[in-house]
Amino acid sequence: MIEFAELDAHNFYIVDPMSQELQKVAPVSFSNIGIRERQDLQSWITSHPELMGEALLIITSEFSRFDKSDRRLDFLALDKNGKLVITELKLDAAGTHADLQAIRYAAFCSTMTMENVVKELARFDKTGEEESTEKIAQFLDVDELPELGNQPRIILAAGSLDDQEITSSVLWLRTFGLDISCMEITPYRMPGSDQIILVPKYIIPLPEAKEYQVRVEQKEASKASSSKSQTEYSSFWKTVADEFNQMGTELTAGTSKRIYLVMRFGIPNVHYEWVIRSKEKRIDVAIHFEDQDREINLMRLKILTQHEAEIKKGLDLELHCEPWGNKWAHAKFHVPFQSDYREPEIPRVAAETMKLLIKRTMPILRTLR
Repeated sequence: MIEFAELDAHNFYIVDPMSQELQKVAPVSFSNIGIRERQDLQSWITSHPELMGEALLIITSEFSRFDKSDRRLDFLALDKNGKLVITELKLDAAGTHADLQAIRYAAFCSTMTMENVVKELARFDKTGEEESTEKIAQFLDVDELPELGNQPRIILAAGSLDDQEITSSVLWLRTFGLDISCMEITPYRMPGSDQIILVPKYIIPLPEAKEYQVRVEQKEASKASSSKSQTEYSSFWKTVADEFNQMGTELTAGTSKRIYLVMRFGIPNVHYEWVIRSKEKRIDVAIHFEDQDREINLMRLKILTQHEAEIKKGLDLELHCEPWGNKWAHAKFHVPFQSDYREPEIPRVAAETMKLLIKRTMPILRTLR
């Protein structure tokens, strides 16, 4: 019988309540007690993700849909912050190069979108994508599913991580802001019994220093990138806004330090928005319906859909009208770019597309007040 415990992975002692004598419980190895990696340890984590020391939503196991590769990732998961978590699992990590394997998997998965995650969870749970979307939204406690970043977390988990090459590599990688951790899942056999207790413990970063260490690492890693990205976004949106404001529409665009630029126009919970989708290599030119009443959003979306032909007239772009998250909805054009959103012609095209979207939808929206 297997039980799970949140204890330090050291020797511990059982106290006999009658005699008050101590009985030492020492760790054992998985191989010595016949535990198998996939059939046992992997199965336990699938049914008890909390064994990894935090709340995780398992998206799939034995993930193998990598381009031109037959490699299999042990676990793909989401954490409570909506980040992908790559988990490489070993009974004993010594000599396995688990760190290199996990880095490759993280690189493969770095281009995944939330739509990909929804589909993988649907396959894993054998349900529909709508059910998977709802499951993820409930796990993250959000109304709409967030976009995925391009830097998945990595967890190396093993019965033993007594490999200086791996731990040294992990400590070095963390100095560059890579969120990579090492966890030992130590088995203990209860004296005079076949009962096994599993004790998970992070060894990198150390639990008692984790919060401080993570803050220091993130601060150092983000100093340059944060300032640079905000400057790049501000510069790009200023160019878009300048192009748009010269076109003489009734709305005026400002600027933003984020990946999106919003324009509001007086109807509550409705706004126009540009969004940079770097992974998909496009700019979304959109109108968002974000009322707390889902039916109101869907009603407004349906009315726009009825006018789809006139809204996109003369544009070599499709109008995508669809629900968004649990409650919201949007209608959007995709403005593609070749390699980078800062290509010279993109601000002008994004501004012109927004001008047409406003001109053709504003009169319709004003009848919905």
